[in-house]
Amino acid sequence: MANTAQWNELEAHFRHQATLVRRFERANAQLILRMWKTNRNEFGHPLSSFEREALIERHCELFGTWPT
Repeated sequence: MANTAQWNELEAHFRHQATLVRRFERANAQLILRMWKTNRNEFGHPLSSFEREALIERHCELFGTWPT
């Protein structure tokens, strides 16, 4: 049986995952590919580590694979 610390860790993981998914939820395939190729967000700024992680999540949603 899981203890409180494990449940808290799992909850934190799912909250982080939900935040990642929300970051680029409206970005279409073309925008996702452009951001990945240029390493820049939709405003032309370099991707933060969080945005890079979120971009990978969105890429997986759209294309079913990690970006290469």
